[in-house]
Amino acid sequence: MKFGGDNLKSQGRASFKLNFLILAIAFAITPQANAWQSDEVQEEIAPVAKLKIEAAQVKPDIAAQEEDEPEISTTPRPNEQKKIGKQFAQLHLMDGSIIGGDFLAVDIDVKTSYGMLKIPISRIIKFQPGLNTRPDYVESISSLFEKMGDADEKTRTAAQKEILSLGVKNQMLLEQLASQANEDQKKLLAEIWKTFEEEAELNEDEMLPIEQPSALKDTIVTPDFSIVGEIQQKQFSLKSKFGDLKVELSDIKFADRSIETIGPDVKKTVAVPAEAFFQRTPKSTKIRVNKGDQITIRGSGTVQWTNWNNTSSPEGLTNRSQWNGINSGKLTARVGKDNSRCVAIGTNGSFVAKSSGILYLGIAMRDSYAGNVNGYRWTGEYQAKIVVSPAKK
Repeated sequence: MKFGGDNLKSQGRASFKLNFLILAIAFAITPQANAWQSDEVQEEIAPVAKLKIEAAQVKPDIAAQEEDEPEISTTPRPNEQKKIGKQFAQLHLMDGSIIGGDFLAVDIDVKTSYGMLKIPISRIIKFQPGLNTRPDYVESISSLFEKMGDADEKTRTAAQKEILSLGVKNQMLLEQLASQANEDQKKLLAEIWKTFEEEAELNEDEMLPIEQPSALKDTIVTPDFSIVGEIQQKQFSLKSKFGDLKVELSDIKFADRSIETIGPDVKKTVAVPAEAFFQRTPKSTKIRVNKGDQITIRGSGTVQWTNWNNTSSPEGLTNRSQWNGINSGKLTARVGKDNSRCVAIGTNGSFVAKSSGILYLGIAMRDSYAGNVNGYRWTGEYQAKIVVSPAKK
């Protein structure tokens, strides 16, 4: 029994020594661990504190930044501004290809209802051959029109479908043929006109180019006036960098001499927040326009006036007063920083820039409301689809 008791005491002392040793190691490690943790926390806090200090020290003028550093400019780049020769033109061909070169002829002869005219190439901005320059094509459309009056319904429907696939360019020719239409042809023509109108409206909403009907006669555009008649030259000789070329008039979709003197259209969609008032922070589109540029804007979306439980479209509201003669809530544009030059846009607006500068969008709002002194709140946003067409130089 004594032996067993001594053994238990010995085990107890060993256990105590082991526990003490573990505690000693733990106390020795803990300060170092705390130091590591402290260093890690300091490393995490330091950048945040630094950022806060830097943010407090630097308060950039956002409007000035946008004014000085626009993302897009309508001014042509140097390679777009090169001066073209007096005889130079770009020919857009019916197969989709484009060739450029100098006309070897000095003039174009045009037969009009008032006699012959001689138009210098150097004075032509654009010319477009009419459908009459392509008699085979006119005959094919006339044949399809005739089939639309066939006794067989399938033949009529197939002809109508093919005419629709060729697009609105044939509208003037079809209108001329309509004078001799029977009842079936008139019915199918009415459906064709409706389809053309719907396509034009869709393209306008999406701000896409709208194809125009092709005239039957040739059209020549000059800075002074346009001429309609029959171009007498049926073939043109051009001197290009690939050598001399001969181009048939019937192969030309149109010839343009203004392309290299202007930049391309600028297109952009911008969100205009509900509180983008001109008295506060109008929305910069970051498009720098030039005097004379054509600006077209389509507005959509809604903003909510929570204090009055009202919702406004880009057209604004008629019962909430005005700002600078514009209904409160209306989508509005401005070039530069002068609020006296704001232009009402709404859901569909277009204007010519009277000065150069950054294009801003905002929401017209009565001064007392825009000041937000009574806690007025607005939510939502408008969407603005913008197309800027540079002015011809």
